[in-house]
Amino acid sequence: MDGIRLRARLLEFFKFRVLAAQADFFADWRPAADAAIEPSRLRGWLAAQWPEALALPDADLLATCSKAWDLYGP
Repeated sequence: MDGIRLRARLLEFFKFRVLAAQADFFADWRPAADAAIEPSRLRGWLAAQWPEALALPDADLLATCSKAWDLYGP
């Protein structure tokens, strides 16, 4: 699967997870709104939640997570 499609699927995954968990969703891998996302922490969380996303490089994961925060964050 190409990177663009995988990033889009990850963003959709985040959307539905946020709808289910609300603001608590981001606390699993982002300690505070102004905190940097640690790729290792995010990868650990994704390994248990949606391992398919681990195929993306760190830069793509971080960009997608930042977009999810912008769209769905508290």
